[in-house]
Amino acid sequence: MAISIQQYPTSPNIANNNLVYAISSSEVNRPQFQYVCDVRDANDTLIQRVKQQPNPSSYGVFDLGQICTFNLGPTDNIWTVSGFAPNTSSAADFKILFGEEYSYSVSSSASLYNGVTSTPNLPPAVKSTDYLFNLYGVLDPNDKVNWNWNSGSKYENELINDNTFTRQYGLTDFPATQSVRTGDYHTISFLNGTLYGNTPANANNAQDIYSAYITQYNSADSQLTQSIIYNLNPRTSSGQIWSDVYLSQSAATRLVHLGTGPENIDLTSSVSYYTIDVYEQATDGSVNENGKYGSYKFNIVDENCDYPGVRFAWRNKYGVWDYYNFTLAESTTSQIDRSTYEQIFVPFSTTTATAPYNKSRRGRTNFLNKISRARTAESDWVNQTYADLLIEMFYSADVYIQSGTVFLPITITNTSVVEKTNPRTQKLYKLTAEYRYANDTQHRL
Repeated sequence: MAISIQQYPTSPNIANNNLVYAISSSEVNRPQFQYVCDVRDANDTLIQRVKQQPNPSSYGVFDLGQICTFNLGPTDNIWTVSGFAPNTSSAADFKILFGEEYSYSVSSSASLYNGVTSTPNLPPAVKSTDYLFNLYGVLDPNDKVNWNWNSGSKYENELINDNTFTRQYGLTDFPATQSVRTGDYHTISFLNGTLYGNTPANANNAQDIYSAYITQYNSADSQLTQSIIYNLNPRTSSGQIWSDVYLSQSAATRLVHLGTGPENIDLTSSVSYYTIDVYEQATDGSVNENGKYGSYKFNIVDENCDYPGVRFAWRNKYGVWDYYNFTLAESTTSQIDRSTYEQIFVPFSTTTATAPYNKSRRGRTNFLNKISRARTAESDWVNQTYADLLIEMFYSADVYIQSGTVFLPITITNTSVVEKTNPRTQKLYKLTAEYRYANDTQHRL
């Protein structure tokens, strides 16, 4: 084989990362030689072709992170979803193919080769995997493992054999127990199915997010109701086993979003808290209650001292949504910029035969009022864990607030954030979020 792939990124991975490939070729000493890389989408449509001359050691090194990032997004706006919803744009499959370009003399034209045969004018064909599945997230360089995202913290292929395990694999770093208000929306996202390729070995090997139990309790810890939701991505019915559907996977089903907020599910009137447990499928097609991929508890805590509070939603480092309520007072400051013109007192433009004296005729006139509103929300006292997690909201470029049953885009306007002061003496923190609506008040004419 002419092209050999020496190093490649793991799948799944984070698009906004260094996705590094290293390749070599047995034809590298040919005249006008260049390595060629095609980045294609899941439908085999060419996104970009990159050519690169060999480095001094004859290797080609490609970093495709930026290309993948630019071909992802926006984040799935699935805040109000009920049950499980598939991914649409928070993650995608990319096909990465390598070939080469060279000639047989310095004076002849270079031809494209697929990296496998010596037949000219064939597109690149050498690949490391069937696809590279990338989330629309951002990776801290200190979290990398050999350039790659440590996906083992959120993804684990399990042999479908009724294993016993308990994991916390939702794509969030928030604690498993959270407080919500009765009108809140909330979602938790999971990597789903097989992300290593649609090979026969994966017919019984997957992170199979099969179902979720929703159990509601009253203040006396007595169970009120329990319901079950099935993940039909890629299943078409809950009775199908994984080996029936593993070849039906796509980028849409490799990431799923589960509605977990009070407004996403049907709550009883006397509920005090509820739990959501996410399970894999058993070998007989039922729920394997010994195989748990996530367990979450939501306490119902309504308005604090009659403050309505502000619920924020932001794209986290995994490329999906995190949520939090700033429960104390919200304030609004309006700045009005007025545009005026001076109108002379004498009506030279009169439409009658006279120019009457008119005391009410304006001199200085406003023709445009531009209103800009800055809003400030305050959190309750939070511990260091929550303070560190909420800093991510300030860093995120995609932030919304819940307004009734809709989510409105905002921009965070804080210019600085104090992350830690004295961790020995300061145990609790209060955060202030300053923001503006992305679509502010309409100008007044």
